Amino acid sequence: MPRIDELTIDKIRDAASIVDVVSDYVDLRKRGTGYLGLCPWHNDKSLGSFQVSPAKNICKCFSCNRSADPISFVMDMEHLSYPDAIRWLGKKYSIPVDEEQDRFKNVRPSPPKKSIPIPADLPPRLWPIDWVKWYRKGIEDDALVRWLRSLPWDEAQSRRIDVMLRNYGVGHSSFTTRWDNREEQHDFTVWWMVDQQGRCHNGHLMKYRPDGHRDKDSQYSQTWIHARMKYADPTKVRPFNEHENSASYCLFGEHLTALPETRMATVNVVESEKTALICAIAYGGMAMGVWTACAGMQNLTNKNDLLRPLIEQGRKIVLYPDRDGIERWQQAAAQIGYRNLSVSTEAVTKWWKPCDGEKADIADVLIRIMREGAIRTGKPEQLRKVLEAFPIIQPLVDKFNLEVVTSNY
Repeated sequence: MPRIDELTIDKIRDAASIVDVVSDYVDLRKRGTGYLGLCPWHNDKSLGSFQVSPAKNICKCFSCNRSADPISFVMDMEHLSYPDAIRWLGKKYSIPVDEEQDRFKNVRPSPPKKSIPIPADLPPRLWPIDWVKWYRKGIEDDALVRWLRSLPWDEAQSRRIDVMLRNYGVGHSSFTTRWDNREEQHDFTVWWMVDQQGRCHNGHLMKYRPDGHRDKDSQYSQTWIHARMKYADPTKVRPFNEHENSASYCLFGEHLTALPETRMATVNVVESEKTALICAIAYGGMAMGVWTACAGMQNLTNKNDLLRPLIEQGRKIVLYPDRDGIERWQQAAAQIGYRNLSVSTEAVTKWWKPCDGEKADIADVLIRIMREGAIRTGKPEQLRKVLEAFPIIQPLVDKFNLEVVTSNY
């Protein structure tokens, strides 16, 4: 048989839905964000053990401990080889593979999927704003969101989690890759970059571990929506050209600076989108300060235009560098030369501890303080000055009714 090219396999993997495939063999019932059914692999008599997850695009039985993605499920049910399962799914999703797929006569075609195409008149390098809402599907299964909910927030902060996830348009994406005959499921948090005019410039896809740290061991630790969409079904998105491959950027969270209630707010800029979200949840009060991110230490240095919309409006801007980026951001601020631009380093100097790490940012310090439930400092006057310079920790002082004690820190 002829060899099936990898691009065709990728198209079928992206198109194949575990719910579509499993429902051809199993009656499924919606339960929360997933589905339940009777396991087809053993003599199952009660609902609950066999579960289908649309977000992860897999099914699993917790009784017989078997699991499958769409391809391996078809291989099991139809007793097919891997190439023939690809052909079977190609027939189901109307994706041409080769002439061999024509022998599968009884495949039930999948109903057409709802997709959000890119409008033909959309300016180059921009993305449909509707994608921000569409990618919120499966957000509750997102590893970073689950970790966020596990942090020791107070009641008010806990209520802000869902609010800030919506305000920032945080999304979720997943896909499966095959490498050296091994399949790997990839789940990403999607950080959308939307400007003050409501135009979507890009989406930063980051893969996180259950402990909230980025999964740097994965082949796909991070990527961008413009890079990912190069391999999308060309019938669903417009073709890419050379101009569109040069991506567009703006500050993550910039759209929030255009809200009426934030027009007078200070704009706080951090490196990581995750840090901006954590600070927004911890501190709240967007009328006083909006947290944004430049998505990388180098971006502020090399792309000073990120701050231009704010500078043109005369906004007050405060940069909160990571501990290893203090000198670089101070130099960038000096080069920009804007009088309402300042750099705040207290979080990663005065309040930093070695356990926070040499590359710690304001969120790392904040989370450690939350977990400790105490602030130790030498003098009451120093605490007052720190609170003035670093107001984000004021809710923690109020929450834990902290007192000043003598310490060698």
